[in-house]
Amino acid sequence: MIDLHTHVLPGIDDGPETIEGSLELARAALAAGTRTLVATPHINRAYGNDPPRVRDAADRLRERLAQEAVELELLTGGEISTGRLPRLSDEELGALRLGDGPYLLIEAPLTAGGAWQLTEIVERLIDDGHGVLLAHPERCPGLQRDPGLLRGLVARGALCSITAGALTGQFGRTVNRFALDLLREGLVHDVASDTHDTHRRPPDLREPLTSAATQLQGLEGQVKWLTQDAPAAILAGEPLPERPPLPSRGWRERVLGRP
Repeated sequence: MIDLHTHVLPGIDDGPETIEGSLELARAALAAGTRTLVATPHINRAYGNDPPRVRDAADRLRERLAQEAVELELLTGGEISTGRLPRLSDEELGALRLGDGPYLLIEAPLTAGGAWQLTEIVERLIDDGHGVLLAHPERCPGLQRDPGLLRGLVARGALCSITAGALTGQFGRTVNRFALDLLREGLVHDVASDTHDTHRRPPDLREPLTSAATQLQGLEGQVKWLTQDAPAAILAGEPLPERPPLPSRGWRERVLGRP
């Protein structure tokens, strides 16, 4: 599997503090079936990360992965906040794309009033020729209140990456329901771990999706697409392959809102 959103680099944000912690996280990801991690540290005002700092941390981690024979591909990008983005140059944006492909990972705001600003920024990026992958839109209060904003962004060409933990209720019932609704509507193009450690925010993709398949009929048929096929296309800048369809909703789900 390919994990497009991780905080695996040591000592540069709220991920592992040490390179030993990063190695532990990488081993856990490998054991869970992930073969490619994209390191996407926070690019925001709080941490002040920039492309050289991300690159240096990734180079150090790659060296240790090789020394420890951890056969995991490590690519880089950045989880870019809407507050930091206007201060980044075109050169910096280019260096923060996911795996040197065309997509930027833009953080959906976790504050109540950030959805309209997100919409304006994403539309501007798309107009400027950037690919946009939204990080954890299911956790954005403004998008929860007005899903039409997200539908509009997807119609413009933005893609959505939801967090695996949202499917297990890690972020609460509202987020869980919204994540399932987005999957049901075909508005999700990737499921990532957003891993920060091996305990509270582990790098497991398969178990949360397996759990969600008990709530959303047919989701098991999309697991490979959400964790391998679509992420590979995003990294390569290729058109997404056709999504396996979910079965038609029966009367009970249409009327009662559940399978």
